[in-house]
Amino acid sequence: MQLVAFDTETTGLDVQKEHIIQLSLVKFDTDNWQVIDQRDWYILPEGEFSIPAEAEAVHHISKDFLLENGVSLRGVYEELTAFTDGCDMLSYNGNGYDAPILYYNLKRLGLKFDFEDRTWYDALVLERIHTAGKVDENGERLHNNLTSAYTRYYGHPFEGAHNSLDDVMATIEVFKAQVAAHGWEWTQREEFGFISYDRWLCRKNGTYVLAMGNSKGMSLDMVDRGYLEWIVDKCPSTEEQTREIINPFIGRYTSPFGLNPSRGKRRPKGTISDADLCLF
Repeated sequence: MQLVAFDTETTGLDVQKEHIIQLSLVKFDTDNWQVIDQRDWYILPEGEFSIPAEAEAVHHISKDFLLENGVSLRGVYEELTAFTDGCDMLSYNGNGYDAPILYYNLKRLGLKFDFEDRTWYDALVLERIHTAGKVDENGERLHNNLTSAYTRYYGHPFEGAHNSLDDVMATIEVFKAQVAAHGWEWTQREEFGFISYDRWLCRKNGTYVLAMGNSKGMSLDMVDRGYLEWIVDKCPSTEEQTREIINPFIGRYTSPFGLNPSRGKRRPKGTISDADLCLF
């Protein structure tokens, strides 16, 4: 099977506002772990942008460098979609960060990407499962950043951390070691079939779970209805994707945005009718 591993370097951590300034993708074969092809672009954002000193200190990409060497995300969009066509994706914390920031960077340009019809393997999720309950020689909980995970498997850190292409190659090696340790079936997780663009949700145990906020880790049918209504109606960062998933849990058939919020029947918290199943 062919997978595309990817990583980004960015101007900051806010997935909805910050810019991608390096985007790297490596296509490889999971049968022999050989690289098939790769792309590595330094991305020059459209319009005004800045790179905070603390971000530049991590990835060493300056605004002057981008002005001289960068290409537009719009300009590589067709190549990006063609390169990833028909492939599932692999990342290290990409489901929680790199995929959402790619979504918002493309959305600002009016461009779309096929996020839904793929499996999104995330080696960080797998590593957290792998190290659950384990401690180091000092009795401290194991670190699960990419460098720590790579060092755990190979006995030494990898070179080039925080250059997205080097991070992609390290991610492939970590994923290879995870598969060797646990088997391919162990990597098949239901959460890998869903990307929450605004990072509010994840899939777990056959339902949707809040991935952040005051009720983090709780399934939607257990969350206070007032809090769910706040997420849907008042939180400025909430995406339509999240509204459509939450609405059945608060007795709404459709999003209240653009409609009268009281429109639609209300049912007790946590109940879902057959009519709502179309939203899933």
